[in-house]
Amino acid sequence: MHAELLSIGNFTLYSYGLMVALAFVAGIVTALLVGKRDGLSAEIVLDAVLWVMISAILGARVFYLIEYSAEFASPLEAFMIWRGGLVFYGGLIFSVIALVLFGIKNKLSIFRILDIAAPSAAIGYAIGRIGCFLNGCCYGVASELPWAVKFPNLIQPRHPTQLYASFAGVLIFIVLLFLFKYRRFEGQIFCFGLMLYSIYRFLNEFLRINPRYILGLSEAQIISIGLFIFGIILYGVLNNRAGKGSAS
Repeated sequence: MHAELLSIGNFTLYSYGLMVALAFVAGIVTALLVGKRDGLSAEIVLDAVLWVMISAILGARVFYLIEYSAEFASPLEAFMIWRGGLVFYGGLIFSVIALVLFGIKNKLSIFRILDIAAPSAAIGYAIGRIGCFLNGCCYGVASELPWAVKFPNLIQPRHPTQLYASFAGVLIFIVLLFLFKYRRFEGQIFCFGLMLYSIYRFLNEFLRINPRYILGLSEAQIISIGLFIFGIILYGVLNNRAGKGSAS
């Protein structure tokens, strides 16, 4: 793998940190384009992006610290996010909370903002997972498939679950952009995003090496089930509300 791309003196460019930065850039550009199509000014979108960036990094790191705190040799390592160690679900949950608060503060439709954010999150996720691959983390179980990858310090080739995740993120991004054209009510794209991501993550977790809890499921799978159910219920509520609104 290529955890370190460049090292000059005391400066080291980590592949994970670079890909996370590129993920945010791609997400920002997507949000600006989708927001413009939906009639939101660039100023509003960029303000929302600032809230998301801070909350996403904070949430993703907090979730990682909760699950993998035993891996840190010193407290200072908790702040070294450029070396890896972010949990997407943590970033997702904190970002949604931040966008809800942002919408309330600016008197904007919360679900309109979440619809714009959904494709941005998908493409950002796809790029960020490439950083995981280059960093040599988040790999899967041993595999003899032709595309299995030999990671450093591991004897057997493994499922490149990071690349599966990246591919899934691109597909979700394409699907959400396509559906945005035919959106019937605010919140529809956000709900689809939640459900599609939950399905992918639940399945991909079977190939990953993570602690198992209830019924042999990982923490991410348990969260996936909860978010999928939440997405279905929310979709039904918003769809019903939109139907009543059009009828009146």
